[in-house]
This record gives sequence, structure tokens and C-alpha cells, in this order.
Amino acid sequence: MHDRLQQKRNNAIATILSILFLLFTAFYVIFFQCDLFALMQETWAHGQTTNNPYVTAVIVGLLLFLLHLGVKRITQLSGRWEAFTWLPSYLLLGLLTDVDSRTLHYDLIPWAAIMGGCLLVVLLACWLRSVWPSDLRTPVVSLLVPGLVVSVVSMVLCLTFTNHDAALHQELAAYRHASHDDAARVAAVGRRSQETTPALTALRNIALAREGRVGDELFCYPQPYGSDGLGVNPFTRQNTRFGASTFYAFLGAEPYGGEAPAAFVERLYRQDDTPLHRNLYAASLLLDGKLNDFVRNYPPTASGAPRHFREAWLLCRALRPSGSPLPPDYRDAELQPKLDDFLDTLRRSPRDRQETLNALSLTYGQTYWFYYAQHWL
Repeated sequence: MHDRLQQKRNNAIATILSILFLLFTAFYVIFFQCDLFALMQETWAHGQTTNNPYVTAVIVGLLLFLLHLGVKRITQLSGRWEAFTWLPSYLLLGLLTDVDSRTLHYDLIPWAAIMGGCLLVVLLACWLRSVWPSDLRTPVVSLLVPGLVVSVVSMVLCLTFTNHDAALHQELAAYRHASHDDAARVAAVGRRSQETTPALTALRNIALAREGRVGDELFCYPQPYGSDGLGVNPFTRQNTRFGASTFYAFLGAEPYGGEAPAAFVERLYRQDDTPLHRNLYAASLLLDGKLNDFVRNYPPTASGAPRHFREAWLLCRALRPSGSPLPPDYRDAELQPKLDDFLDTLRRSPRDRQETLNALSLTYGQTYWFYYAQHWL
């Protein structure tokens, strides 16, 4: 009678912990690491297959559930100790995506160390069960709480040991949106992050150009690559969804062999003066600090000019008062006092230049002036 009651309680605990694991696996595969799973599958399959996150979640969950059953059968852990039989599955789930972001290879040394530690923990649980008093009179809730604690710790370990490179995940998300030709969502990737990659920068810059937002938002994002940030790295991945082919399809054009991004976008602009190509060429000139060329190709307009354009026009006059191609009557009552304050602070501050720029970033960090000062002042 007591054995049947205990088995019933053990089954209830096992069911709850199984549901918890499967829900976590679904979240992990479908949402948290869906792009990394897709990259791994397409790379290893040489572009012959594409990833379906729901199918992947089912397959991964089933395989790890079978691993749990094997561990449970070998160790005979149940009830209070049930959660320890899930520990290898949680850790293996995390290690499954702990790959090098560029080579997609595994480092086997951490695998061996972590799984060795996992084995010791499971053996310790087996020993504790053998010396632990009977749980026949312990309420089922009290038996479940230790399992929930171990499960939460296992989830934390899973998330700790996996690949959580924020810039990589943002790059893969940008590629995913670009493969669906969704420029608005590409432009939104990494909006509040200062981390970026060459591919993420290029995709986002193209999205801003397509959306007509270059003049107002280009320098709201980190731009560490200059005009090279308008093209993908020639050594980028070449698989179907996360490589140059997706980028060029998103842009709608391809460069000639060996053509630099700056020359590429200028050629597009000269050949076909579309709004997209005008935006790209303007971005190229601004990113390379070619203020005179920018003013000649994009002279001041009467009203409604984008913010970064106005910032560039004023900066051109401030730095080249005699050689600037700006018309003599050009004025900007709104931005001129801010530029004067920015330049005066930069010139007069007794502090280290980088320290001064760090202080100015709080107020001017998303202006063209700040970008130009970082590279050329």
C-alpha cells in the first residue's frame, strides 16, 4: 500500500519535472537559440536543408527525454531525487549550441569537464538517496520543492554554458529578417546595443537606406567600419540564409569582383539615381568624412532636411570656413548653438581627449559630429 502511494507521488513529481523540461526546451530552441540552430543546420547541410524551429524543438526534446530515461533507469533516482536525472539533459541542451561563432566547431575540453562534473553530481545524489531517511510521511509538495530548485539551477547552467554572444544573435536575427525582405525589422535589430558585427552593420545600414531613415538614424547605431559598413565582409559565410547571397538579395545589386563598398554604392548612384542609391551614397560620404563631396552632391535644402545632413553641413562650414562649398546664406538656428558647444567643449577641455569624448557622448553620442570627432578631429 505504501509502495503504491509512494509510486503515485513519484509519478506526479516526474510528470511535473518532465513538463517543465519540455517547456524550457521549446523556449530555448524556438525563441532563444532558433537562429543559431538554423545557422548550424544550414552550414552543416551545405544549404541543402532549412531549419524549422518547431520540428527541431520536437527532435531535440525527444532525444534529451530519452537521455533522461536512460539516466533514470541506471541510477534509479525518483521522487525527491528525480530532478538530478534531468541534469545531463539540461547541460547537453546548453552545450549543443556552445559552438564557435565563426567555425561552428566545438571545444571538447569544456564539454569533458562539465559533463564530468555532472556525472559526479548524479553519483552524489545516488549516494545521498541511499543514506536519506524514508520519504513516506513527507508531503508531496516538500518532495517537489528540491526538484524545482535543482531544475532552476539546471536551467541557469544551460543558459550559462551555451553561446550567448549578443552581437552574433543580433546578426543572425538581421539575416533572418532580411531573408524575408523585412527592412523595418532589420533596422530595429540592436537598437539599444553598442555591440555590432560587420554583417549586422551592413544589413542594418541597407535597411535604413531602404526605409529612407539614413539621414536621421544612421549614427544612432555604432559605425566602427566606415564605408565598409555598407558591404558584407568578403569572407562572410556563403551559405544560403546567413551569407552574402542574402545580403545582395536584400540590397538588390551585387558589386563587381574586388569592388570596395564605397566605389560600389557610388557606381549605383551614378548609374541609377534612385532614393535607395542616393541614401547609400550619402551614407558612404558621411562615413568616410568627405564633407566637401557630401555638400556638393547634397546641397542644403530650404526645409525638412534630415538631421545628420544638417549636422554635416554645419560641420563643413565650421571646419572649412573659406573652402566650404556651402552657400553664404546657409543658417541653422536650431543646431548651430549645439555645434558651437560641442566644438568648444572638445577644444577647451583640459581632460584627456577620449575622456572628453566619453563625456560628450551622453549629449551628442548619436550625432554626426560625435562620429566625425572620433575619427578625424
